Amino acid sequence: MAQILKYVIGKDYRPLTALEAKGGNTFTPDYDKSNWVQARQYEDSLRQVFVEITNEDGSAYDLTGANVLFEGILPDNEHKILDNSHAVFYEDPTTGKFRFDMPAQSFSVAGQYKQAFFRVMKDYRNIATLEFKFEVLADMVVTGLVPRDYISPLDDLFNTIKETETKNVAELKKIVDDKVAEITNLMTTLNQTNTATLSELNSAKTALGALEDKIKQDGLFTQGEAEEFKKSILIKMVTADSLEELLFGYKITIVHNQKDYPKPTVFYYENAIGTEIGGLGAGSFGETLTKLVPCEAEYTDNNSIVVRIPRNFYMDAKPYYKYGDWYLGSGNKTIKISLGNVDDSAAKAGDGKGSSHL
Repeated sequence: MAQILKYVIGKDYRPLTALEAKGGNTFTPDYDKSNWVQARQYEDSLRQVFVEITNEDGSAYDLTGANVLFEGILPDNEHKILDNSHAVFYEDPTTGKFRFDMPAQSFSVAGQYKQAFFRVMKDYRNIATLEFKFEVLADMVVTGLVPRDYISPLDDLFNTIKETETKNVAELKKIVDDKVAEITNLMTTLNQTNTATLSELNSAKTALGALEDKIKQDGLFTQGEAEEFKKSILIKMVTADSLEELLFGYKITIVHNQKDYPKPTVFYYENAIGTEIGGLGAGSFGETLTKLVPCEAEYTDNNSIVVRIPRNFYMDAKPYYKYGDWYLGSGNKTIKISLGNVDDSAAKAGDGKGSSHL
């Protein structure tokens, strides 16, 4: 099911609410009656909203290179949605059209949104649409989705942390299980033959003790501790970081030696030739899942640049220079940063001096 929202940049208008006009505490926008979304509680992703944006002269608003966010305050007037992960350009971005697949968390509370709109970020600038009326119908039969803030860059980060922790826990559990099995077998042999010596048993016990110490030193989380850690990180990031820091928190420093202030263009892709999982020729061949990544730039001087991109593209890697551009790689994933036409010899002189970090 889908609904279509239409906006005209430079022409759309609504009066200020009492709250905005400092005349009261009421925030009730005068909604455009043709722009509304209504859904049922606990829907997930299949609720698609189609958006068409035009300029005042009727021409399509060019969305090339844009990053689209949905911002909303749930009907409980407490939890918020900030989602930049579900916009789909189903036609050429120059047509000003995109589809937004609403995440499940958007429908966790029944009632009318306190505020809902889209923000388009492009070329280090942004513009926002007017609010649309967003209603969530109650599901009196099914319950269970607990409302919470949904900030898509943070969710991507936590999913990565969770995957890493799950892998480490599984590996350590196997080591412990193997060691327990070893001691059990030794005890069985001791009982059956009475030939095992005390030193053999003590050796196995010492090995298990050392393993337990190692696990403690590695700081393995219990489930409860992991949840508390996640909550503390979320609180710190949401309260301490600005929206810009959340969206552009991965910083890549490049020493280009161009004596200029170039404008960066960033691409992300997977399975470049030679990086395929399983080796050359395995699976997809050549670049796949290519994305134009929104970015911002900071200039410490005219010979270096700090390129900032969303946190979910983080790689534990340093940029390197090759054939006129800079690259970062991790497994089958690649980030390419272009600074336009560059002096090759000057760029090579700065190669290896860059860095990247959150």
